[in-house]
Amino acid sequence: MTSEIDHQRDDLSVKESTRQAAELAAMRRMILASSECFSLSVAVCNSPALREFLISRLKETFPRIAVVEVPRDTTDVFGYVKDRKVGDDAAALFLTNLEASISTKEQDQPTLRSLNASRELWERASRCPIVIWVPEWAATALSRHAKDLWRYRSHRFEFVSEQASADAAVSDAFSGDVAGASNLSLEEKQFRLAELGQRLADWGDDLSSDLLPHALTWLNEAAFLHHVTGDLDGAEAMTRKSLQIDEKLGRLKGMATDYGNLGIVLKTRGDLGGAEAMHRKSLEINEKLGRLEGMARNYGNLGNVLLTRGDIDGAESMCRKALEIDEKLGRLEGVARQYGNLGIVLKRRGDLDGADAMYRRSLEINEKLGRLAGVASQYGNLGVVLKARGDLDGAEAMYRKSLNVAEKLGQLASMAIQYGNLADVLLARGDLDGAEAMCRKSLEIAEKFGDVEGMANDYGNLGMVMQSRGDLNGAREHWAKALDLYQRIGMPDSVERVREWLDAIGDIRTEDAGSES
Repeated sequence: MTSEIDHQRDDLSVKESTRQAAELAAMRRMILASSECFSLSVAVCNSPALREFLISRLKETFPRIAVVEVPRDTTDVFGYVKDRKVGDDAAALFLTNLEASISTKEQDQPTLRSLNASRELWERASRCPIVIWVPEWAATALSRHAKDLWRYRSHRFEFVSEQASADAAVSDAFSGDVAGASNLSLEEKQFRLAELGQRLADWGDDLSSDLLPHALTWLNEAAFLHHVTGDLDGAEAMTRKSLQIDEKLGRLKGMATDYGNLGIVLKTRGDLGGAEAMHRKSLEINEKLGRLEGMARNYGNLGNVLLTRGDIDGAESMCRKALEIDEKLGRLEGVARQYGNLGIVLKRRGDLDGADAMYRRSLEINEKLGRLAGVASQYGNLGVVLKARGDLDGAEAMYRKSLNVAEKLGQLASMAIQYGNLADVLLARGDLDGAEAMCRKSLEIAEKFGDVEGMANDYGNLGMVMQSRGDLNGAREHWAKALDLYQRIGMPDSVERVREWLDAIGDIRTEDAGSES
């Protein structure tokens, strides 16, 4: 995704996300330290979506966390929880939705009075940490009307961002900084998404509101974050909402950005025709407006579509057009991206030296800009060159460096590519079990992400593993799946290659089963 507003980066929201990630780490430590011991904590979180995400991440570490949602208008919370018969082996007990039973009248608080009276019962009944999840206003009410229970608490965890509300967020210069958002960790990206979701909910689709320009920026950033974390449906929904608003208001610049972003989503889904149509609609508007920066993005994205179709000459032409504009404008991020794309083109032509030079120039710029996602891509691409030269150790080292960065960023698409590339190295070494494990990791992500081309590559590589084991039926089955997907996308070179494998099932070779970033 791309941002249409060039903000000077403000680290405030980055620090907020980092702080919340630190709070989550502290809660993990608390649960570990309080194992089989009673403790009472309060977790303050205003966003239900963020709360559910945090609980899901904690359950990855502690699967035996028990979650009890307190029904609306419950007075005897302790009695309700006791009837649920939470097992003694629970790693922790989380209480949610308590706010639905807290009165908004200052003096009328039967639920909180009951909670306060039951303070000693919790310790007798529980041999695990108890965490009460409440929004900020409910935590204040809890401290005022259940003072004895409040004193029992051992920890208070804060997952509240002052930047989350729409009014407070107007001065957030980080908003729309896609480059900055891409460097956040997976947890920090999720915090940011919850923050943006709360802002958009506060805005409420009011086209007459002064917040409208900010809301469009939040939609664009949310679409980007959904995309890189593997939620194509969320990315498309945010982008289409933005497009609907821009079309209604006649905002051509915004429409160009939206069409381009939809093209990126459609390409990932394997709809090359739809992706090309969107990018060309975006290009038409940008040309009309004379927006060189937008045109450069369009040329680069069209080059990616053409390369996927096997049109190497057309792809190179588009990439060089994009590079020429980006160099003229001094857009280093765009220059780095096009060097990487041209490297892929040269690799496809068999020019390993030229590809290596392009990848290294891209890597140098990405490192200078601090673009971790770009750094990860070029590590992976350099690994492909080393693999093609027969340097398996060097290739594996590069793939693992790329994977390490991608995992920290939660970049699912990059992770899937590197798992596939590692499978290629392991297959070349004869480690069939290791290769299959990596292929299946890659396939799992590609299926979750909805990356049709990635799924096709994974089925192709799994077929190679099966063929190497002598399981020709397994090889045929996986290659048939790969063939169907390549045909669906419209990748004639890949279709021809897989057909050759199927035709020569007894003597199959592949020049390069790896992927490029």
